[in-house]
Amino acid sequence: MIHSPFLYDLIDHVIMNGKMPGELRSVERLRKKYFHSKELIFKTDYGKGAGEGYSSTYPVSLKHIARTSLTSRNHALRLFYLARYLHAVNILEMGTSLGFTTAYLALANKDARVVSIEGCPELSKIATSNLASLGIQNAEVLSGRFEDKLMEALARLGKIDLLFIDGNHRKEAVLANFERCLPGLLNGSVVILDDIHANPGMEEAWRILCSRADVTISLDFFHSGWLFFRKESSKEHFRLRYL
Repeated sequence: MIHSPFLYDLIDHVIMNGKMPGELRSVERLRKKYFHSKELIFKTDYGKGAGEGYSSTYPVSLKHIARTSLTSRNHALRLFYLARYLHAVNILEMGTSLGFTTAYLALANKDARVVSIEGCPELSKIATSNLASLGIQNAEVLSGRFEDKLMEALARLGKIDLLFIDGNHRKEAVLANFERCLPGLLNGSVVILDDIHANPGMEEAWRILCSRADVTISLDFFHSGWLFFRKESSKEHFRLRYL
């Protein structure tokens, strides 16, 4: 049973709000074009290796990326409404891919500044081009490994209202990146962690972060987890796996 007025309001205005606003329709039209794109790129991947310094580069079609790797429309829509509901101004995304979730976050608040980090150089170029074609001017893509670009991103933002970690799905990397971002996380900040049940290491990282004293509310959607820094809230954890 949910007792928190904050969570009641969040469920009504964010989690159960499935309405597609007009400003996102152009993003979805562009996304659909990629579902049929046969263009090949050489994708650089840092997140599947066993340790630091690992990378692999391999050919992959943009159609494959669009159909298998992007944040789903429903999940992206929730992030849009979450950013709008929290009036998030300083937004950091770790894992840009083709830039569609970046666009959702940027369009949630015209006064927001979104900095997104993408390790694959070719995807960084495509995402930057997509944002420009959508007329989005309040988002930028930094190309490079998270470890190399995170300090630059934090310096540009100053503080973080919303942090979305969607890349390098290893326990050690997730926890290390979280710790690097911690100085920018203030009361009222939210951290979204993608693929929290992708592997045992990710599940352990999720449990560790949920247990932190400064994380008072945690929501497990199975495909992702939300962590809220709210001193005014009592510690609560919820599983919302069918939403």
